[in-house]
Amino acid sequence: MPTLLARVHDGVTRAGFLLGGVTLCGIVLCFWLEVIARYFFNSPTLWSGAMVAYLLCLSISLAAPELARTHGHIAITVLPERLSPATRALYDRLLALITGGVCAVAGWICLQESLRQFQYHTTTAMGLDIPKVWVSSFIAYALINAALYFLRHAFTRAAPEATPSDDSDSAASSATTDARKGP
Repeated sequence: MPTLLARVHDGVTRAGFLLGGVTLCGIVLCFWLEVIARYFFNSPTLWSGAMVAYLLCLSISLAAPELARTHGHIAITVLPERLSPATRALYDRLLALITGGVCAVAGWICLQESLRQFQYHTTTAMGLDIPKVWVSSFIAYALINAALYFLRHAFTRAAPEATPSDDSDSAASSATTDARKGP
């Protein structure tokens, strides 16, 4: 059973993931408005391209921690599949620890840059001029939040993975799941 802090962390991450989906809808809306303005009114917008870039950054930054939480990221599993269960558990923990450390360092650097941008009122150079901190702070959020998940994976004991049963029931034998993945 996760602690209250872990449940809050998971809830904030899920909410961010849903908000990331909303930003994808915003991207579609911006493209739709640009097409209407350009081809029906012969008056293209100056802001839609920049807005799409900002929303894409937000979408990725809000979705990435959920992928770290659920092990939803792409993984090349040639080596881990050949390891014994005990060695694989050690490998998974070590990889999560290293990845968490890298994400934490990158998040720290990005956070420092975001604070510098805030201090000096740095703005973007695209068609829609906004404070850069509005974008870079989401990148810092993604990296730090993903680091916390990788470190949680490294330091929590994983439940044993389900194994297929020996009976020939196809539903039971084909429905094995990875116990490390979230709901």
